Amino acid sequence: MKKILLSCITMLLMAGCSPSYPRDTSTARLRQLSMDEVNEMIENDETFMFVFTQETCSSCLYFKENVLFYYIQDHGFDFNEVVLDMGSDDFQKAADFVAEHPNPEQFLTSDLLPTDVLTPSFYFIEEGEVMEIYIGGDLSVDEFDQLIQKYQLDKIEE
Repeated sequence: MKKILLSCITMLLMAGCSPSYPRDTSTARLRQLSMDEVNEMIENDETFMFVFTQETCSSCLYFKENVLFYYIQDHGFDFNEVVLDMGSDDFQKAADFVAEHPNPEQFLTSDLLPTDVLTPSFYFIEEGEVMEIYIGGDLSVDEFDQLIQKYQLDKIEE
């Protein structure tokens, strides 16, 4: 009886851990977007993710080299990046966006404000609404995958 119960629990756990939708296993698309394009996608009630980065941001580079490089090989989704390097036309628009969608307190230290434009900052948008913000490049491949699955960003459209 115990073996049957243990087997049932194990099967339920395994079923609960696997995604409930068909996942795209092609190579991800890496897209550099402007804030105008991000705002248009939001206005169109799209579901997507984007990240603020900078070319010289060590946390951004760490994420790209240690997570994204491996993840994109067989996870078809759009990795949308808004690069905010010095003199970027998008910086003020990014600042306006962050003012409207403040940084979550759990990511802030005493020297940071909720309205600071931080990199990398990941925004998960569902049907045009900011649902989740993650700040920092310390995501593991598994943590990043959980976020992709949560919003079904790699779902095969039928």
